[in-house]
Amino acid sequence: HIFDYIEIDKQHAIFEVEVPKAWVGKSIGMLDVRKKFGINILGIKHLGKTDVSITPDTILSDDITMLALGEYNALQKCFRI
Repeated sequence: HIFDYIEIDKQHAIFEVEVPKAWVGKSIGMLDVRKKFGINILGIKHLGKTDVSITPDTILSDDITMLALGEYNALQKCFRI
């Protein structure tokens, strides 16, 4: 599930992860992962290109990966790592 990660400090990291199947076809705003898990979706990657100008209306698909920032525990819980 994890394609890459950057450790920010002992508690925080940015993970590049695949979009969970249950999230495909839903918008970032609809999922409200910031409120539910305490993580932020920083951007998406598609065909090797990174897009950081995402909005709550950005629809997730199964052919992208996401860049997610948060505490390790929150990231693990959210993405079942």
